Amino acid sequence: MRLPVHPSCAVSIAVAAIVCATPAFAQTPSAGPRPATPAAATSTEPVAARLGRVQADLYGRAEHLEADVQELKAILGIDPNLAEAHMLLGLAYRGLGKPELVGESKAELQEALDLKPDLIPARFFLAEVYLGLGRYENVRDEMQTALQQAPGQPQFLAVLGEAERHLGNPTRSAELNRQALARDPTFSRARYYLALAQLDLGERDQAIANLEQVTAAHVPEPDVYLSLGNAYLDASRAADATTALEHAVTMAPTRADAHIALARAYRTRGLLTKATEQLTLAKPAGDAVQPTEGYQQVEADLNVEWGRLRLRQGQLVAARTAFQKAIDIAPDNGAAHQGLAMIYLRQRDYAHADAEATRAAALGAPLSAADRQTLDAGLHRPAAGSAK
Repeated sequence: MRLPVHPSCAVSIAVAAIVCATPAFAQTPSAGPRPATPAAATSTEPVAARLGRVQADLYGRAEHLEADVQELKAILGIDPNLAEAHMLLGLAYRGLGKPELVGESKAELQEALDLKPDLIPARFFLAEVYLGLGRYENVRDEMQTALQQAPGQPQFLAVLGEAERHLGNPTRSAELNRQALARDPTFSRARYYLALAQLDLGERDQAIANLEQVTAAHVPEPDVYLSLGNAYLDASRAADATTALEHAVTMAPTRADAHIALARAYRTRGLLTKATEQLTLAKPAGDAVQPTEGYQQVEADLNVEWGRLRLRQGQLVAARTAFQKAIDIAPDNGAAHQGLAMIYLRQRDYAHADAEATRAAALGAPLSAADRQTLDAGLHRPAAGSAK
């Protein structure tokens, strides 16, 4: 279904267009005639027909993104105040997937809304851009406005819910995504976001059940399998985690976080050679290193997992080096401090082990009950040569 170019679209058709244009959670397009390449249009063809051809491509298979961009620029050269053209150009820029075009996409979508504030899909697409940028307050603002124009729209409820989760409101997020699912029980994206909120709320088993429903729908999104795999690991279901995380790695072979999680699953199962292979694959090439907060978090996680692997192999010096690297990157990494505590415990350096264990516990990564008991026994053990 297509979004009409002129005038304002009906909400039901706009919703259909939004579903088609949401890549990871859209249904597979049905087979049918492919839209002609936009570049094939002639300059004498009416603008509405040219815009319709681009729209059909972007809401369909999006096979001609570069040509779409050029055609939309040409259309805007004729009518720079055509809000729908700005919206589609923002969508085309986003579809190209180039980081340097994110700003261009945002600017075009904002221009579309400046020209036509009731262009609901443009507001949704802009919220999606903000979501990718981590600007969750902006996401909330856009989706609250959109819901005033289209109350109860499931896509809007789901994206607003995800923004609320990132803003520290998982209960509100779960509520909004349940509202979306009440209107459309097959809406995989809302079910995925509900599962993430449940994980934040400590409702792991319910989250796993929802993630399993999403994967059963064969959603081609690695983050779903990554979330499920990590949840399985936390539930001590290492074999199930391995299966889910292998899917994630297959879908996204360049994702370091997926390789790290799979390495954890292999290590947990004692498959240390396979774990080493995954950690080696997780290390980006030199030109891929980025001084961003997200990259630094991944780098810290990678060093923590190297530390755990080396600890499992009995290589205490290498393990300590890896944990210390993680702390140098992220001083408040509880898992790294926990790792150092484990090394000191093995070395029977109970004072240092206690200091690191205390720090780790404060950061949400306490020692296991058995290790804590061993440490307490060591702390209260009389020193060698002391009076009895």
